[in-house]
Amino acid sequence: MSLVDQQMAERRERILEAARELIEEHGYEGFTMRQLAAASRVTAPTLYNLVGNKEQVLFAAVEEQTLGFVAALERSGPDLVALVDATVRQLLRRPRYYQALLLVLVGSESADPARRHVEKALARQIDVSIGELYDGGQLVDWADRRVLSRQLHAHLDMTSLEWARGLHTSASFRATARYGVATALLGLCTGVTRDRFEHLARESQPRAHRRARAPRGESARGNAA
Repeated sequence: MSLVDQQMAERRERILEAARELIEEHGYEGFTMRQLAAASRVTAPTLYNLVGNKEQVLFAAVEEQTLGFVAALERSGPDLVALVDATVRQLLRRPRYYQALLLVLVGSESADPARRHVEKALARQIDVSIGELYDGGQLVDWADRRVLSRQLHAHLDMTSLEWARGLHTSASFRATARYGVATALLGLCTGVTRDRFEHLARESQPRAHRRARAPRGESARGNAA
């Protein structure tokens, strides 16, 4: 990489990090490109040349975050519970940013490409996890893997959106995500795997039902829960 290319890459990353911080502070609709140029210490023409307009800034920020998100999911391995935990843990790393981002991705048609990008990455990892259970003989023969995968994906999407809207603390977010997955698989798994999901459902149920409208950012304080 030439010196010029390196400088351009550094400026671009500075712009995206500044965008994340502005989204955390003001929400996506609440910041302007002028603010972003000032925060990232670049001129407006440089901003548009390196990243583009506001929608393109959003997609670029999501795309980079998605790479880290996917890497975290892949490190979790094929275990479904580990995948759920990795998903929640990744969102809680920057709670205010992800809460704002999730609300934008759901509520804006212009964010469709970014939303599909994120959904595809998570769906692929869920499919891998379900495949592991099936190939290992831990799912009943009649279970439709595609239906189950869509069900789990929808559950994680809905739970994440509830958290973004302030309906979950960090502890209840994690517990609800685990509880939904465990109960969905109870009637479809066999042997020790079924026992494992029953134990997980019993363990998660009390916290999963302690939903409350918490102040924004409370989830960051509960991150260790």
